[in-house]
Amino acid sequence: MLLKNKLLKPYLLNNYKRSFLVIFFLLFCGVNIFANTNSKLVNDFINENKEILEPATINKNYLRKTKTVKTHDRQVLQVVNKVLQAEAYSKNFDNINSESISLYLEALSEAEKINDENLLVYVNTQVGFFYYSYNEYIKAMPFFIKSSNLLDKSTIDNLIQPADVYKKNAYFFGSINQHQKSIDYLLKALKYTPSNDKLYATFLNNIGSSYYKMGALENARNYFIKAQKVSLENNFEVRYAKVLGDLALIHFDAKEYQKAITLLQQDIELSKKNKSDRNTMYAQILLSKVYVETNEFSKAKQTLALANEYVLSKEYLTSHAYEIAEVNLQIALKTNDTVLELQARRALDVLGADIVNKDGEEAIKLVGWETQKEQFNTKLEAEKAKVEQANLKVLIICGIVIFIIVVTIFIVRSIQFRFKNKEAQYENNILQYKINQLQSKSKLDDYDLTLKSYQTYLSDQNKQMDLIEQELDKLNTNTVSKDQAKLFLQELLDQQKMSGTNWLALKNTFLKEENDYYNALLENFPDLSELNLRIVILNKMDLKPAEIALVLNIKIDVVNNALQRLRKNFKGRFDKHSIN
Repeated sequence: MLLKNKLLKPYLLNNYKRSFLVIFFLLFCGVNIFANTNSKLVNDFINENKEILEPATINKNYLRKTKTVKTHDRQVLQVVNKVLQAEAYSKNFDNINSESISLYLEALSEAEKINDENLLVYVNTQVGFFYYSYNEYIKAMPFFIKSSNLLDKSTIDNLIQPADVYKKNAYFFGSINQHQKSIDYLLKALKYTPSNDKLYATFLNNIGSSYYKMGALENARNYFIKAQKVSLENNFEVRYAKVLGDLALIHFDAKEYQKAITLLQQDIELSKKNKSDRNTMYAQILLSKVYVETNEFSKAKQTLALANEYVLSKEYLTSHAYEIAEVNLQIALKTNDTVLELQARRALDVLGADIVNKDGEEAIKLVGWETQKEQFNTKLEAEKAKVEQANLKVLIICGIVIFIIVVTIFIVRSIQFRFKNKEAQYENNILQYKINQLQSKSKLDDYDLTLKSYQTYLSDQNKQMDLIEQELDKLNTNTVSKDQAKLFLQELLDQQKMSGTNWLALKNTFLKEENDYYNALLENFPDLSELNLRIVILNKMDLKPAEIALVLNIKIDVVNNALQRLRKNFKGRFDKHSIN
């Protein structure tokens, strides 16, 4: 039973430890458990298919890929497959279209069911950027708020397409005048982008643009120059052209118009060479504004006309058409051109009503306010969750402390009760040993003193001594037990030992029955020591070495060694009963 308890206690203790560890982990971590996405597998699939313009081809590649992947990865790839198909339709139509919208919404619904944060960031970013690309800022807003909230949790590792995700979120927030947030995302995007990649120069350029819009012109200039250097080193002509246009902005604000014109003309030339029509349009509109400031109205009109050709070819560039109408109004007012003024004002009225819900100034303000409100609400909810979690932790800690106190009290009382039982048992054992001792002594007194009665008495005494010594060992290992009990047991043990008086009584009895044998011992073996004499006598009484050792209060090794020497030294000189 004792062995079983010794084995069970560590086992139960280990189980309690494990249980507490599990409870603390689940309660204190407070982290949602999401499935793990194989980001490398997904990124490889995206990189292999993102330039494909045929949705059917992308789907075939998906079906081929999923033959060798796990169920979870297959579900994730299905979502990504739909996103890539939606992007292909968007590129083909170059406008908002029902096919893309349907696929995006299906992908988003499936991603939410999978409940994978990495996947949700990716899908929300792509859906938001789809609307953002066509200047539908209000429609884009909720998707970017969702992706941004997940990104800002800083609990996501191994993002899907990290550079692309941070870039697109940065573009959106920069467009609604949250420039610091845009810079933060672009700096993160840089970490995932090689310095010889086109995007590296793009991110540097856009960081500079954000600083420019914040009024930090020195920071803006530094990043424009970095982007210019990287573009030249890697022969990125389109990005180099865009950097020239951004540097022209700084010169324009400083009223260094000629420098701005030179840079914008270079921008337009390189953009046309590389068929970057949208960047050509941006540069042309800015150049026309510079011409207005230098009173070169003819050049301004010609430049605006070229920009307007591209704007009219795209339905989603309404805000740029509005910007062109504003420049035309400035020209009309400066040149007193009433016809052009009328045309410009009509255009502003018509276009203003159209862009108010898309990417116009009012729409941007509205989206900015809504975004800030959502971000505030999100932070508020997060703080509430933290407070609730903190309160829960306090309750849990209090509960655990109370539980530990109760368990400790129970264990202490159990131990006290157990030791009380043990002490009572020890006292009963001690009493029983005393009774046994008295009974043995009484038996010896009741009978005539013979070697047979002594033999029986000594055998009983040896058994009692053995039990007493075992009990004494228990008490010695039990620090709680009383010293009084130990002393009493030791006293009993000492009383059991063969004293001088007891030995004389035994010796006299032996002389009565074995006088001839005793005299022969003395006559033939005068050199026998008193100890050896006693060992021989007790051996003659057929006591075992262990019993002899207990009676004489010596170690059993001493008895065995003595018997061995006697057998060796006096071999053949005792009868067969002398030394067994």
